[in-house]
Amino acid sequence: MNHQSADMTTNPSLLLRLRDIRDRQAWALFVEVYGPLIFSYCRRKKLQDSDSADVSQEVLTTLSKALTSFEYLPERGRFRDWLGKVTHRELLQFWKRQGRFNAVQTADGHEAIHSAEDKKNWDEHFHCELMRLAFARIRTEFENDTWQIFEQLWFEDKQPAEVASFFKINMGSVYVAKSRVLKRLRAEVLMLSDDLPLIEGR
Repeated sequence: MNHQSADMTTNPSLLLRLRDIRDRQAWALFVEVYGPLIFSYCRRKKLQDSDSADVSQEVLTTLSKALTSFEYLPERGRFRDWLGKVTHRELLQFWKRQGRFNAVQTADGHEAIHSAEDKKNWDEHFHCELMRLAFARIRTEFENDTWQIFEQLWFEDKQPAEVASFFKINMGSVYVAKSRVLKRLRAEVLMLSDDLPLIEGR
């Protein structure tokens, strides 16, 4: 395993870096991460590829204007919640243009952007897509044995003793491998979204 990479400190938050419009690397990463995430969510909402691409572009355009002055305050809500609202607002506008949406009014007379079920589905989608990308981004930083140990513990939900027996190593080595990957995973998730609760308790 590449110990220097795996033990690195947390990178500056992507969301904070986006406040600098000159940070092209940050903006490129943001589009790489969140463009496909938004697109695939639109496809789950039964939009065609072209329509999903259009809605995704509208969301990204809205975000590019707002994020330069974005102030991340977790106590007021997480980035994924804000992104979900922006995405559902653009979906609502798309459905209106298609004549396929009857507005639902909230108690204060405003149009409901998304339902509780929508929010649940969005949170699950955000979680799965962000974790998938985070895993892919850190995979090459670890030797195969270290990663396979982690996969058996995390994805296959095997017991540490079973994993230790399979790899013919002691339990301490199993826990060390898991700890190293989790540490790096947490750092990557924090960098991409500031949303550590995605993996708390694992």
